Amino acid sequence: MNKTYRIINPGYDNQAKQFIRAQGNFLFDQNDQPFIDLVMGAGSLILGHSDKVVVEKIKQQSEKSSLFLQNNPSVQALSNKVAQLIPCELINQIYCNTGSEATQRAVRLARAATGKTHIASFQGGWHGMNEWTLLDDGGRFGQSTVRADNGIPKVALEYSLLLPYNDDAVWQIIDKNAKQLAAIIIEPLQGSNPQPDIYPFLSKLTEYCQNLGILVIFDEIITGFRVDPGGAASLMNLKPDIVTYGKVLGGGLPLGLVAFTEQVFAKTFADKNKQILTGGTFSANPISATAGLATLEQLTPQTYAKIKGLTSFFLNELNQAFQNNNINFHADGSGSINRIYFTDQKIKNRQQRDGFEISAEKQTKFRALMVQQGVLWPTNGIVCMPASQK
Repeated sequence: MNKTYRIINPGYDNQAKQFIRAQGNFLFDQNDQPFIDLVMGAGSLILGHSDKVVVEKIKQQSEKSSLFLQNNPSVQALSNKVAQLIPCELINQIYCNTGSEATQRAVRLARAATGKTHIASFQGGWHGMNEWTLLDDGGRFGQSTVRADNGIPKVALEYSLLLPYNDDAVWQIIDKNAKQLAAIIIEPLQGSNPQPDIYPFLSKLTEYCQNLGILVIFDEIITGFRVDPGGAASLMNLKPDIVTYGKVLGGGLPLGLVAFTEQVFAKTFADKNKQILTGGTFSANPISATAGLATLEQLTPQTYAKIKGLTSFFLNELNQAFQNNNINFHADGSGSINRIYFTDQKIKNRQQRDGFEISAEKQTKFRALMVQQGVLWPTNGIVCMPASQK
């Protein structure tokens, strides 16, 4: 008897188009039809699909072992490379498997270090599938009607606070809640709204929180090793207490990392009564570490210059096309993190974006029309340019 099944993950129902291989900027379906991939592993594949060096290194490591569950040279080499790139204050590293795990551990670390309970995040931000950050109504994906907090008991959200992004109203809210806030977590560049002029807000936020004894967590799952070899914190010369990395770090394979300062270490791991659990079966596995190192070693100044040039060309061509055809959209971004705004209004935060943009139904139709033209447009709208683009 042939039993039936149902895959719930979006886009994975058995009637959906299936892709069988990928190379460079293209995915190929079961009919070997090529599609331009603007998704790029949600920003993970900074070198494009099936990079020859990364693939060869993975093959070599897989012949040795895929999982030691012990210390190994692959993870030591990656850690050393990471330490040379990220801000020098972040000397402590905790490995895990995903971005969600990294932000989860970062928050737990902050609570242990401060003895405080509450965590604040920002409207329009995304920090993975953790209950403490799924506070909004699910509007992240094209104004979806699926609530992000379905299945989460209200008690789990009592220690969470949602702040207005890039808005001066935030300072009074922080003051009011400072005594109970362990940390504020923020994407230096929001995927939902990558602002090129966000530095003044981030700079003030970092200093403001640290003066109040609130730890600052930069969620650099997307920006890490993409906008700069050392990520956004390095690019902007900012000093967060804790930073999370993923995506590019794994070279297309699952990998997450939490990096933090000696001050945070002194308040946690230096005290046996304040240490947090850090184990994980696949954390720091040699294949992911090998893929990550093979990726980071190829991210030269020339690579970043190429990506920057491609991004500028992409945005300029889109905006020129919108102008020539009287379409009230615009494309914008920062570094190689970009998106189309389905409005001609300049956007300050996610709330404004949702208010000005065309309906979710029209955005869905746009993506479907793009597929008909052989282009895969990201569901979340974030376009991260790869170095493989010609």
